[in-house]
Amino acid sequence: MKKIVLAISFIFCVQSIVNAQAALIVLLVGDKVATEKFHLSVDAGLNIASLPGLKNQQATHGLYFGLGTFIKLNEKWALTPEFKPLSPRGANQVVPLRDYATSLSSATYRFELNYIDVPLLVQYKLSEKLFASAGPQISFLTSATQIASGNIPAGTAVEIKEKMKSNFSSTYFSFPIEAGYHVSDARKGKGMDVKIRYAVGLSNMIAATNYGSSNGSTFQVFLSFPFIK
Repeated sequence: MKKIVLAISFIFCVQSIVNAQAALIVLLVGDKVATEKFHLSVDAGLNIASLPGLKNQQATHGLYFGLGTFIKLNEKWALTPEFKPLSPRGANQVVPLRDYATSLSSATYRFELNYIDVPLLVQYKLSEKLFASAGPQISFLTSATQIASGNIPAGTAVEIKEKMKSNFSSTYFSFPIEAGYHVSDARKGKGMDVKIRYAVGLSNMIAATNYGSSNGSTFQVFLSFPFIK
């Protein structure tokens, strides 16, 4: 419950920034991309991710951001492909790929993974306000870091960051399932949707064969700001 409250609070804080960026995008690309049949949106919210399958791992969270499109097929169905260049994943309290127990006391480890997500979703309109979406997603790994936190012999707390991209799969496949709600319809060219999405992992995120495996788990809650003429 605390994670849901954190997510809602966070995404409402970035609402004004997202509106400004979305307005700039519409100005750059012109009115032709802002119709009821085809328009863009700017999305921002929170990723809550974990690596189930790894021993003792715990969830991590980070900012989720990118662009969406809406292609109307008929009164009920639409295609909604997206481009999300900021989609962090990973886990806390993991077993390390490289152990610093001889250098650090009370060491803990976490993985910070960054991806570009490309969801290809199909949306179905349930009512005037409610809709559901689902479809395949491919994600491209842009960086992977192991962070070791602990104390050196002098007692000073330190962090050791080490690039670990070669230990993780460069591409990752998942299947997002989404529920959405139209908070406000287009007004002066703007609207707002709240979306809750869970991405079911379909492929192994870890390339290191001697470490373990995980298909990942990602929960997302975010605001979407469609711009319609």
